[in-house]
Amino acid sequence: MKHRSDRCCLAPLLAALALTGFLHAPASGAQPVLAPARTVQVDGLAVNYTSNVTDPDAVTLVLVHGFGASLETWHDVYPALARQFQVARLDLKGHGFSAKPARDDYTWDEQARLVTAFIARLGLKRVVLVGHSLGGGIALLTCLQRQERAAFDIVGIVLISSAGYAVEVPFFIGYLRDPVARFFVYLVSPEFRVRFIFERVLGGRARITPERVHRYAYFLELPGSRNALERTAEHIVPANVGELGRRYRQIAVPALILWGENDNVIPVAYARRFNRELKDSRLTILPQTGHLPQEERPERVVEEIRGFVRALP
Repeated sequence: MKHRSDRCCLAPLLAALALTGFLHAPASGAQPVLAPARTVQVDGLAVNYTSNVTDPDAVTLVLVHGFGASLETWHDVYPALARQFQVARLDLKGHGFSAKPARDDYTWDEQARLVTAFIARLGLKRVVLVGHSLGGGIALLTCLQRQERAAFDIVGIVLISSAGYAVEVPFFIGYLRDPVARFFVYLVSPEFRVRFIFERVLGGRARITPERVHRYAYFLELPGSRNALERTAEHIVPANVGELGRRYRQIAVPALILWGENDNVIPVAYARRFNRELKDSRLTILPQTGHLPQEERPERVVEEIRGFVRALP
């Protein structure tokens, strides 16, 4: 990702804050209870996850979420996928209910090592990595790391609006990298922040429900979350992003690329670039969809993943 001046993105947020009078209003109405699912120790780190795996030798989908999200981003696709396949989804380090070490690294490399160790810890043998946004970049790096030390087989990869190339830093990450912007961001409620982002990254407002907002906002104020997200934002641009981009041609496993036509976080041009660079890939562009296809078009995403996995050798 390329860096752009974060302050140029500050004006819209300040205007929105002025309109709300800097209110830190609580969420309205009762919201679903969010609680840790299962915990496994991975290299000394407590990782929250869900899994329906009964046969570690069979193909398992491993779902990797993006920046500021959690395994809850798969809420709309997980039930349908889990009815047909083995599926494991985890909270990355610093996200969701997983541990948030204060002095740890939050680089792509460290997160990819965590995913690799998590898969090995569950004893999985054949894996399809499914990554959204930052999670897609981590999935790609996990593939490259896996080629260096074989502990399991990655038989496919699904990239959903994936990071991986040098693009402009999204505004919501830019805010966290700027001390002045951060000051104003923390004046408003997590619900306000999430709605503010959703209104700018989703392809339409129909899916901005209180429940969906809650599934993101809840985690923003958990102990350690602010530090973890700020440190993740600092490392959102890998120092070797150009080198990584050149190495994607080494990934020989089948790839499915899913992208929102109206994605203004990572433009659809990068979907076509992945399609060119990954040797065995197919691309599906979803109309009237923004940066969260798995939440905006869950039925279509399930359909695409189902067809892809069933066609794997």
